[in-house]
Amino acid sequence: MIRSLIRTHIALGGILVAPLLFSVSGFAQTSPARQAAPVRPDLSGDWSIKIHEDDRYRNPGAELGEYDGIPLSEAGRLKAASWNASLNTVPERQCLPLPADDFTDFGNMRIFKEVDPATRQIVAWHEYTEWGGQERVIWMDGRDRPSEYAPHTWQGFSTGTWDHNQLDVTTTHLKLGVFERIGVVRSDKGTLREHFVRHGDYLTVTLIITDPVYLEAPFVRSRDYVLNLNPLAHPWTCTPVAEIANRPIGYVPHYLPGKNPFLQSAVQRFAIPEIAVGGGAETMYPEFMAKIKNPSMGPLPNVYRDPRPAPEKEVDPEKADVTALHVQGNVWVVASPIGNTTVQVGEYSTIVVDTQVSALSKKIVAAIRKISDKPIRYVINTSANATEVGGNAEIAKAGSQISEQAFLGEQNASAASIVAHENVLTRVSAPTGAKAAFDFAVWPTETYATPDYQLYNGEGVEIIHEPAAHSDGDSIVFFRRSDVIVTGELFSITSYPVIDHEAGGTTDGLLAALNRVLHMAIPRYEVEGGTYIVPARGRICDQSELLEYRDMVTIVHDRIQDLIKQGKTLAEVQAARPTLDYDGTYSLPNGSWTKEKFVEAIYSDLKKATKN
Repeated sequence: MIRSLIRTHIALGGILVAPLLFSVSGFAQTSPARQAAPVRPDLSGDWSIKIHEDDRYRNPGAELGEYDGIPLSEAGRLKAASWNASLNTVPERQCLPLPADDFTDFGNMRIFKEVDPATRQIVAWHEYTEWGGQERVIWMDGRDRPSEYAPHTWQGFSTGTWDHNQLDVTTTHLKLGVFERIGVVRSDKGTLREHFVRHGDYLTVTLIITDPVYLEAPFVRSRDYVLNLNPLAHPWTCTPVAEIANRPIGYVPHYLPGKNPFLQSAVQRFAIPEIAVGGGAETMYPEFMAKIKNPSMGPLPNVYRDPRPAPEKEVDPEKADVTALHVQGNVWVVASPIGNTTVQVGEYSTIVVDTQVSALSKKIVAAIRKISDKPIRYVINTSANATEVGGNAEIAKAGSQISEQAFLGEQNASAASIVAHENVLTRVSAPTGAKAAFDFAVWPTETYATPDYQLYNGEGVEIIHEPAAHSDGDSIVFFRRSDVIVTGELFSITSYPVIDHEAGGTTDGLLAALNRVLHMAIPRYEVEGGTYIVPARGRICDQSELLEYRDMVTIVHDRIQDLIKQGKTLAEVQAARPTLDYDGTYSLPNGSWTKEKFVEAIYSDLKKATKN
């Protein structure tokens, strides 16, 4: 809205025109006495985009740092201001497609329907856009949404319902995605609502983006199309290459806070008041003109802002539920709010990776039995954390082994073998006479001290040691044929990584481990799926989520390093909030590992490095 008031060459945005696009009640009525079935237009066809509302904004794009009219939150503003266009030259990002909320931004679109062969009812609408070669499905059959632990995708999971002549679509399970070409993003907690209205040869799509992390209020935009009777939908291919040679492993282009040289471009080029370019919910309203004239004004009255979500409550393990999901190949995950247990099923036996806490053991064993009735032969621990080893005794006891120990009739020989790096055994046990951190039944029965350890259970299973990462005993587990990697505490989609100094963890080791997994993961076409990654907690992921996580750790590390160079103390670094734009995604307010502890761990490592 503010763009149209300040820059006359940019037309009015969708936030005001949206109500005019929606259908009116009774559109399909024939008479007061008799009402026919609602008219539901056929959306099928090839549609060419009509960029006529704000051509200069959508084609060349806004200036860097120009966020006026976008309801950015403080976190969203920092996230956008840190964005560097060189990020697009990184091989892992070169082929990232447009997310659903930017799906209709460029190029032409083809819509076609999927019909039930028996009932002839429309099961789904399919959209294909030539920009990025993305295909999206809008389900019309009332199916349930996927589990909260299911993978997110660029197009998300969409369901549609008709409101007379208007198709209403709701989309969830979206990956974090850029929806403006100036670094403005919507988090993976965001949702998208859309309204499709066809008037003859014209189609209007109105989008409403809601995001509790990076937006203060819903952001509304619209797209217009005209039916194309001479269609030519181009295919899309993309192969990442090293566009810039000799970059170090793990390099992440970004701007440190306050050091982006382009944030004043719109102010200098178009004389847009500086108070406006930062965006925010207020800049969407015409009343904001008064604040431009008087910047010292307080908050505008009657400005709608989304209520912030309530802090998550700590989960009682006794009451936590578990959910079993197939990852791919021979691998499943048994997920709970406490953490993830990975289950691999071979021809004759089952392997279990990480056992969460003992309070969940019965539920986890019951879930494993539903996946497979084959005996549990191996339990693998990726670290010595309680959420990785806590259920070892009960879950190993539910299994059995074929080994020399079983032949000799040794203690626990009837239970599954527990495999981990030898440093895990050191952490959970204790010298004779001392009190151990865990009971004897939890301790690993088979350890390795080499760079990796290999098993076979219908496919190759590689256990790779990552020294001095979250701890000195971390392992990555790679199921090679299934193409699934289990990261343990190296990666969590719901929290900042724990850097446990007392257990030998370091920031540099953590980044090295994350970069190794990024190198191991190979996404499929459209940069999702392919290698799936099971984190310590949260949903099934792929390379793109791990990429965001690695970038987050790198950027926070660089910000803290810059503050140390300025002579800041730990208290001053904490006050600078170097994790602000990530707190809504990775900070668990009631968790034992807080954002403050994460910052302190990195600060401590960097200070130690400067002394050396």
